[in-house]
Amino acid sequence: MQKGFISAIAISATILLAAGATPASAFDGADVDIPSDYSGEEFTDDLVIEDVPGDPEGWATRGAAGSSPIETFQYQVGGLTISIPTGCALTHVIKGGGKTITNQMAGVDCVGPSALLAKFCNTRLEFHYANLSGKTYKITRGPLNSPCRSGTVNSFNVAKDHTLAHYGKACAQLFVNGKRRAVQCHSITS
Repeated sequence: MQKGFISAIAISATILLAAGATPASAFDGADVDIPSDYSGEEFTDDLVIEDVPGDPEGWATRGAAGSSPIETFQYQVGGLTISIPTGCALTHVIKGGGKTITNQMAGVDCVGPSALLAKFCNTRLEFHYANLSGKTYKITRGPLNSPCRSGTVNSFNVAKDHTLAHYGKACAQLFVNGKRRAVQCHSITS
């Protein structure tokens, strides 16, 4: 009985957001940034963080690709509690060779009932680069997507050649309302 009650609340919240009963953005169109929470991540002393507008619609030719499931969670937007159910995943596609990346893309998709029930607001996709010791030395942040979207997050595509400073790993990270919710990594080796 209680499980059905929780589902009814999640459906009601989704319907309210879709109907516009609450703001589509927690900031009502204001040009406000939400800081990303990097707790638990180790950084090098010369960490570089760059903001890149990215290409929200582009898909790269697949070289290495992987997906990580997004765990169920809840968050607050406009006074409303939004629940993200199981059935959504962060996908990370990377193309290149050695320390050179020619194209990199990250995105989120949901399947089944999650495609209708999951509502993502105030999202950001980022690429984090760590050395062989596991310390992050560079972060490339995509744009903050304030509007709420059902079952997906705008993809983040960096389609420019760049050479990494170190071998190690390249990770896509999903932040929702400033909190990291999923990570998907690829090893960068010679």
